[in-house]
Amino acid sequence: MMLRKIIIFCLVTVINVQLVSAKNKVAILDNPTISLQTRIDLIRKATKSIDMATYIYGNDETSSQTLLEIIKAAERGVKVRIIIDALNNHIPRELTAFMLNKGIRIKVFNQFALRKGLENVIRMHAKIMVADKLRYIIGGRNIVNTYFYIGNQVNFRDREIYISGRSGIDAGNRFNDLWFSALLDEIIHDKELSEKKNLKIVKEYFNELGTMAFLKPNNVKISLSKLQYFDIDNVDIIIDRPHSYRFTEKNTTHYLIEKISCAKKNIFIESPYVIFSEEIFTELARAIHRGVKVQIITNSMMTSDSYLVLPVYFKERDYLIEVGFDIMEFQGKSQYLHTKMFIIDEQEVIIGSFNLDMLSANINTEIFVDIVDKKVVNESLKYYHDTKSNSVAAEISPFKPIILEGEVNLKSIKKYCIIKLIEYSIAPYLRDYL
Repeated sequence: MMLRKIIIFCLVTVINVQLVSAKNKVAILDNPTISLQTRIDLIRKATKSIDMATYIYGNDETSSQTLLEIIKAAERGVKVRIIIDALNNHIPRELTAFMLNKGIRIKVFNQFALRKGLENVIRMHAKIMVADKLRYIIGGRNIVNTYFYIGNQVNFRDREIYISGRSGIDAGNRFNDLWFSALLDEIIHDKELSEKKNLKIVKEYFNELGTMAFLKPNNVKISLSKLQYFDIDNVDIIIDRPHSYRFTEKNTTHYLIEKISCAKKNIFIESPYVIFSEEIFTELARAIHRGVKVQIITNSMMTSDSYLVLPVYFKERDYLIEVGFDIMEFQGKSQYLHTKMFIIDEQEVIIGSFNLDMLSANINTEIFVDIVDKKVVNESLKYYHDTKSNSVAAEISPFKPIILEGEVNLKSIKKYCIIKLIEYSIAPYLRDYL
């Protein structure tokens, strides 16, 4: 009898330990340097698989450092799969062939073809990296210098979520949903670019690179030891899946609308672009009508990177304010706002690749995570209020041009003239594709 009790006690203890360890450890990656260090660490520690999808893959220091680590992972036997939007794949052809020789599989999303017409607009905008179906990153950053503040150009203010734990299985499954979608074409080994022919080029490519100091193992270890982790029971990962040029499961849009419909107190949104789809506008307007505060932080004229979005946004801004939207415009110096975040009732936060525009709502493939946890929400509110502190309220001003809302100089005058020209020419015809 005593032996039986001991066995039962041991089994219960083991089960409880497993349940505790099954929780997800979550860290918010606001700092761009730590974000890249985390990504590199994830690759270096992978033992079985690395799955990565990104909208833009550059040809610069950030992209090259990441590729070097991916190649090293493949050389030690890790299975690697990469998805890149076809219009934004800047990996050199020789390097691609070298990677294929290492067993790395690469698929590109919706290659451009004249016969497709407007179907060329459909893009893969999701960003996710999963290692061993255990650790993963989801957010808004592309693999390019400007998203990690490397270089002197104007950089993108953004954030990501790093998660380790049981939800990694779900992240791996969501990647598979995308990997097997209809709009992906796998790059096949190019016989004309053999490994021997490319070896010299690739060696020169990486020899000239050198490892950036902050990415050296010891420096990465020190930085990541300072990360703040939260233990989270549940993480919901939502991703769209394209089945054909005519049909994409817009899971993200439907999910977001459902969350908006349930809001009772407030909705705080950060989005670089604001061009509402009919469905999302209607649901947010209903929320405002029932007393929910809807506040949106977006880019001002001088912090937006899109000349096409601005004319449409400014044309509709006054109406949105009249409806009851509380709009703030980011004024950060040498930064574009690129964060995509929704905080619902100060109880849950959604972070990912989903912009508040027509492309994300109706066309592009997007991804985000939804976390219901007070500590993570509080950290997100701090980030939100920091963005807000560098923003100004948008107001209806029929007699004052937008240009007078910020610093007036040669650069702002030039940009204002361009967006006004676009507003009265092609902008009305492009709205559904912005």
